[in-house]
Amino acid sequence: MTRRTFVYDEKTGKVVEGQPRSRSHSGDGYQFSDRIYSDNPFVASDGTVIDSRAKHRAYMKRNNLTTMDDYTDTWAKARKEREAFYQGTNKRVNEDRKRDLINVVNRMERRRG
Repeated sequence: MTRRTFVYDEKTGKVVEGQPRSRSHSGDGYQFSDRIYSDNPFVASDGTVIDSRAKHRAYMKRNNLTTMDDYTDTWAKARKEREAFYQGTNKRVNEDRKRDLINVVNRMERRRG
């Protein structure tokens, strides 16, 4: 996968793909995604100040944390499984339901007899 870089073009007022200009030509020299950290640094619950992507990544790794975008594929797969469950198209779930119903009926019959 190729990494892509996006920068804010002050002339057009849009975010565009490309390399950031050198610091001497682009004002403060931050890439657009870094502005989130530099303009609004935040303090983690343990008091750590996070004001760059590198510090954010290091903090997350050090504390064994992750962000929700790491679960995009997991959630998509779970959504498909839920849909199959509710539509009755998941064969494994249907077999489990049949087996459970048979077990309940057999238990009920044993209690009567």
